[in-house]
Amino acid sequence: MKRTKSIAIAALAVLIAVVHMLPATSVFAVDGVDGSSSALSITPKKQYEIAAGNSVDDTLTIRNADNSASLNLTMRVIDFTYDDKQDSGVAKLFLDENAENTPWSLKSYISLPKTVTIGPGESKTVDMKVSIPQNQGAGSLYSAIIYSSESGSSTSGTNVGLSASGVTLVFANVPGKVHEDLKIEKVGPYDKIARNYMSYINTTMPESIGYTLKNSGNWAEAPVGSITLQGWFGRKVEINNINPTKSLVLIGQTRTFSSCIKYDEKEVANAKSNAPPVTCVNPGLWPGYYSVSADLYYGSNGNNTQEIVKTVGFWYLPWWFIVLVLVVLGVGYYYGRKIYLKVRTALYGPRAGGKKKSSRRR
Repeated sequence: MKRTKSIAIAALAVLIAVVHMLPATSVFAVDGVDGSSSALSITPKKQYEIAAGNSVDDTLTIRNADNSASLNLTMRVIDFTYDDKQDSGVAKLFLDENAENTPWSLKSYISLPKTVTIGPGESKTVDMKVSIPQNQGAGSLYSAIIYSSESGSSTSGTNVGLSASGVTLVFANVPGKVHEDLKIEKVGPYDKIARNYMSYINTTMPESIGYTLKNSGNWAEAPVGSITLQGWFGRKVEINNINPTKSLVLIGQTRTFSSCIKYDEKEVANAKSNAPPVTCVNPGLWPGYYSVSADLYYGSNGNNTQEIVKTVGFWYLPWWFIVLVLVVLGVGYYYGRKIYLKVRTALYGPRAGGKKKSSRRR
């Protein structure tokens, strides 16, 4: 028993050592997720509009949530892109110090201290500056500030390893005449759990509508607009404010959004919460054919607002409805044929011909 326990402890120690030796490849959400650990509280996102040749002075507020140990942080600016493995607002960080700057990099334009020490349970503000060069053209620029705790001995009372890591995403829009090109790639009934579009014919009732956008311009876009769902009998459902958190479609990104056809009424009525409703409930759709129309708008300040529209259709045919239709068709065929034969006999008499009984020769 003791030998088994010793082996298990040794294996766990090796696993922990291997994990700490691996490079940091954490992925943080662009929208709505702060990317911070339980020991570190930071601002998840900073957004500015800075004209070429100008700069902005700002501060970062960092709080050490650990009441028993000091926090020694290293801060550096890195670039990020989106996770190309999924259509989402997930940022993929370029942690390699030798990584080349992206075309939208803000890394060279951000100034901030390299290190900061925060006492147990304390908060500290750190000065930062974003300076846009005079020759910078109009468009969206973005990078990330990554925080990591320095290694320290257990006797010094310092947090160690990745127990205090996080990221602040920094966006700067340089105004002017920009190239904006946002298109709707796809729209239709969407399964939020499986994170994919449903079929053209569905036996399961859709609870949300998805739409996929592709940004081929040089400006990170935050689309607004509405989606209209209309059924056979004129019943219309309109989904307004489809992007309440003003989530971005980054440069070169193809991103899928989704909105519930009907939200949980408790979440909608919760005026105390600043967060928009997210829980989908049964929308009570009738079986039949539905058309989905997405009417979206985008455009930066100083540029024309552009509209993009896409309409598709789908069928919602639950199994009970399919069985009911087959039963009705079967009953209709049976009685329809009986009526047909009865009417035909009344008009033309009994059917002539038929098989005669064979007689045997004796």
